[in-house]
Amino acid sequence: MNQNINQLLERCKKGDTKAQFAIYKLYYKAMYNTAFRIVNDSFEAEDVMQESFLSAFTKLDTFSEQVTFGAMLKIIVIYKSIT
Repeated sequence: MNQNINQLLERCKKGDTKAQFAIYKLYYKAMYNTAFRIVNDSFEAEDVMQESFLSAFTKLDTFSEQVTFGAMLKIIVIYKSIT
């Protein structure tokens, strides 16, 4: 699974929108649930999640593989939910 995610992330770095959608499908439920628990509003949680994915995809070049992509994304979701 992790190997597959790493391959998808490499494709995302090259602008592959199908790879971005595949990553989105893998993580969106967990990230939505995280945002919803913090903001307690479904529309706002959806917005936070979308902003978080956008932020993660635009900063992929700075992603160090010291943490998993999912952990990095969750940190972004939490931060955006709080702010």
